[in-house]
Amino acid sequence: MKVATLCKTICIGTVLFSAASSIAAENTGAESMSLFGGKRGSVTFPHAVHQGFLTDCMPCHDIFPKESQVIERMKADGKLKKKVVMNMCKKCHKDLSKKGEKAGPVSCKDCHQKK
Repeated sequence: MKVATLCKTICIGTVLFSAASSIAAENTGAESMSLFGGKRGSVTFPHAVHQGFLTDCMPCHDIFPKESQVIERMKADGKLKKKVVMNMCKKCHKDLSKKGEKAGPVSCKDCHQKK
């Protein structure tokens, strides 16, 4: 009887460990992303920096599913209007700045990079 209990405990422990490992290894996305920025040039989005700074991913990921090239696909499908991403970023950066916290850029030249 003790062997059966030990086997069950080991099996349950293995399943729990596997589940915890897969949650911990969740794909966090690209470290940095290059977004189409129109005629002013592309915009580099430092995804990893935002992940380290923000405690809640949902303000962005409620709008943008966690999928590769999702912004471009949403634009092509007509589900994302022009400047929505830019205005969202600028608003967050300005709000942080008003609170006296470290914030990202808000001017065109600080985000858009012509090549």
